Amino acid sequence: MDDCVDLIEKKQFRVMLHPVRQEMLHLLRLRGKPVSANRVAERMQLSPSGAQSHLRKLVDLGVVAELERTREDGVKLYYYQAKNVKLRLCLGREDAFQGEREALAANLTDGTFRSLLSTSYRHDEKTMDEYGVLRFGALHMTAEQRAGLVKLVDQYLDRLGVPQPDAKEHWEYVVMAYRAEGDL
Repeated sequence: MDDCVDLIEKKQFRVMLHPVRQEMLHLLRLRGKPVSANRVAERMQLSPSGAQSHLRKLVDLGVVAELERTREDGVKLYYYQAKNVKLRLCLGREDAFQGEREALAANLTDGTFRSLLSTSYRHDEKTMDEYGVLRFGALHMTAEQRAGLVKLVDQYLDRLGVPQPDAKEHWEYVVMAYRAEGDL
């Protein structure tokens, strides 16, 4: 994946901080196939024009693709699909948008965690390993090992982030790792 959207402008934060658009992007990513604005509107209980307006903003941001198809009678139809792009929050950047970056990171992370919890309530403990994973801990590695891990994770996520026609399952994820400072 070469495409990346860096969130550095006020208008970008306005788009991504809106909870309806966050949910739309979430739904489109899980769907993995093009969907009409009307279908998005039905699923999210919005008016078709409201859904269209939100989708248009996501297209302008570069995280959703608008696909045009023409029916046999000449009528143009528009479908929307999440693009396989990295959305970079630029957390370390020192500017006026640090609060927005932190809020968006918290919302996206919490949304995935809440979905994991919802899934866990639908399955018993024995089968939960098939439906969700939550692990945390510390890794001890060299700089070379860290670079190798980051490359491996990026390659894996890039490859599986593209919709697969034969995919039977759709998984949502958050990968969070950072270089911890200090010794005990």
